[in-house]
Amino acid sequence: MMENHFVFADLSTYELAITKNFYSAVFNWEYFTEDDRYYLAHHDDKQISGLYETPRKFKDMNMPSFWMSYIHVESVEDTVAKAKTLGGIIELVETENPIGKIALIRDPLGAGFTVYEGDQLNSRFKNTKNALVWNELFISDFSRISPFYETLFHWTFAPAENGRRFILDSSQQQIGAVQEVSNTRKGKYEYWGVFFAVQDTATTKKSVLENGGLLVFEDDHFTALADPFGAFFHVVPLADSSISSKRSRFEKSFKWRALLGLGLIIISLGTGWAWIWGIFFALWVVMDLRSGQTHLFEPISKVQHPVLYWVVLVLWAFLGVYSVLYYLYPEWFWAA
Repeated sequence: MMENHFVFADLSTYELAITKNFYSAVFNWEYFTEDDRYYLAHHDDKQISGLYETPRKFKDMNMPSFWMSYIHVESVEDTVAKAKTLGGIIELVETENPIGKIALIRDPLGAGFTVYEGDQLNSRFKNTKNALVWNELFISDFSRISPFYETLFHWTFAPAENGRRFILDSSQQQIGAVQEVSNTRKGKYEYWGVFFAVQDTATTKKSVLENGGLLVFEDDHFTALADPFGAFFHVVPLADSSISSKRSRFEKSFKWRALLGLGLIIISLGTGWAWIWGIFFALWVVMDLRSGQTHLFEPISKVQHPVLYWVVLVLWAFLGVYSVLYYLYPEWFWAA
């Protein structure tokens, strides 16, 4: 298992029997337990997810049923200590759990996730039917949580379309995403969403509705659903494996931004219009400010390398102004 990657998900629910029947009908999962308290869902001989009944104190608080994403870490104790300094809320720490060490942490806006130290939970797959394939954070303000995750897990964020950002690990591999959305769409809670790959989303949606679930949201990329107790989950077509793959194939098919950039460079070289370079530098500054990451032969994170990050951004801004002034007032740069 790779450090700081998603590895598992489990579900806290109000009624075990109803919930087991629901997911068995929708995903054809089989549940097994050793203590009648914690159940493991299996499909095609693969361990898929966990299930347990919501504790009474949380029921009394009217806390909704929810899916929880697990992130593998090298040290739970170190991660908990770091999360505290970054404004995270520690809800639970278990260092003597039979499966390994775990801790439930909430980010500065309240989205919860579990960090896991051990080798028994490894249930996120690629292109696997009725299995966990993707994790995505639905949040109301990206700027308030990005430094937290960048520092805690050494993640970086790559801008995508429609307010989304891909989560990149230390080797620049896409491992998840963040969506900045309004409360009218996602509800009042900030949360980590789980995504399951299915053979056909329309068939899965029909099964969910027939078994007491709800349709929450639907677009060209994924379908958001809820079980009978309101726990959100998402499904994507099996062939896509995750909503990142569809985007990647689209981007490979037509890179219009790159082609536009090449066109501007050709125009600049043909006309001598130096001000065109000012457009490039201005766009780089805007994009880097939005993503919290710039590049100079390699990625530079604002959180991990703040001084170098701002030096590079100031350089881009300076070169942008220089390019425009060079075009408007060339006499300033050449001796008469």
